[in-house]
Amino acid sequence: MTFPSESDFALFLFQLFILLSAAFLLGGLFRRLGQAPVIGEILAGVLLGPSILGNLFPEFSSALFPPSQTHMLGTLAWLGSLFLLLVTGMEIDLPMLRKESRVIFSTSLMGIVIPSAIGFFFAFYLPDKYLADSSQRWLFAVFMATAMSISAIPMVAKILMDLNLLKTPVGHVIIGSAVINDLIGWTFFTVILSGMSGGVVGGGSLAGVLFMVLGFTLFCLTVGRSLMVRVFSFFHMLHLPPEGVLGLSVLIAFLCAALTQWVGIHAVFGAYIAGVMIGETGEITDRTRDTLVSFVLYLFAPIFFATMGQRADFIANFDLFLVLGVVLIACVGKIVGGTLGALIGGMERSDALAVGFGLNARGAMEIILAFLALEYSLINEKVFVALVITAIATSVMGGPLIQWAMRGSVSIWGKSNSVGQRIRSTLERS
Repeated sequence: MTFPSESDFALFLFQLFILLSAAFLLGGLFRRLGQAPVIGEILAGVLLGPSILGNLFPEFSSALFPPSQTHMLGTLAWLGSLFLLLVTGMEIDLPMLRKESRVIFSTSLMGIVIPSAIGFFFAFYLPDKYLADSSQRWLFAVFMATAMSISAIPMVAKILMDLNLLKTPVGHVIIGSAVINDLIGWTFFTVILSGMSGGVVGGGSLAGVLFMVLGFTLFCLTVGRSLMVRVFSFFHMLHLPPEGVLGLSVLIAFLCAALTQWVGIHAVFGAYIAGVMIGETGEITDRTRDTLVSFVLYLFAPIFFATMGQRADFIANFDLFLVLGVVLIACVGKIVGGTLGALIGGMERSDALAVGFGLNARGAMEIILAFLALEYSLINEKVFVALVITAIATSVMGGPLIQWAMRGSVSIWGKSNSVGQRIRSTLERS
């Protein structure tokens, strides 16, 4: 085992201090402005990365963040992505999907098919200069189709909580559809990455990877869930402190992530499914979940998103045509798909439009997808910048657009109609 030198470790601690200080400051500022803190955290990385600091003070930037001594920050960023997916998985309530199964099915189906189709054709006919490798155009197009169909469950849930819509029929449809979208989206994305990198098992063939992804998911949500119930029961028999459940959950997530990475399925997918599996056991109390969420949101998430801001030069790689194109197809595809699916499921027009707006928020999930695709050289830095900006833009517009769609349903201006009365009665019953 080797350890960093004392000077390298001191530099690493100073890097953490600078990065987290900027992320906390700007994240808190955006929170006070009513926006997601992730915007400020990414902006902190942009300011400290090659976009601003590297251009204005290149020598100081190289001394503070030398390329040869940023691997420890990169390791923490990877851990941050694992913890973010673990927390996201824990928030998924699979039994809820059965309550509004018809409308959730139609909404999730249209919310996947339409944006995926638009994203695929946009990427397929994009000029070669926007591709990292023109010989992988089909793979790039499939990735863009997946990226356009994804939703961000944590971001969507936060928006709905802020609007007091989380426990309403509209909230149930949005969250339920986002759950299905993310499960399918991460499955496809995992297959894409595994097809590029191969693995210890399966030889990297598409059929083999798909079989392993589906098999792993099915095992975790059936046999794995039963095993977890027994593991937690044994844990309680030992009379260990309740706080230990948190540590046990993290250990399970690490094991699943390591196994999936070993067989060629990316580690973040293992952490995500582990979160779903652990959440289904019912062992995670609100207090335990809040502790883990706070730990992630105030340590690993700021590090991850700040390093995303450092990952590319957002000024040099900003392409107006590409950014506007990606934002436009992302919004049109998801809003049209989600709204149409909700209408087919029998929802009223204003509620269906709110569902489409709610599913449009990409948030952290889009950024993680972009980060992994960039690491695997599936996309270049111009596309990475466009996807990050899209994630931020769709998250910022989510809440106001839902309010606009339900302006007669939510008591924003002191007025309400029959839909608003149904929302209030639902909240009172819950």
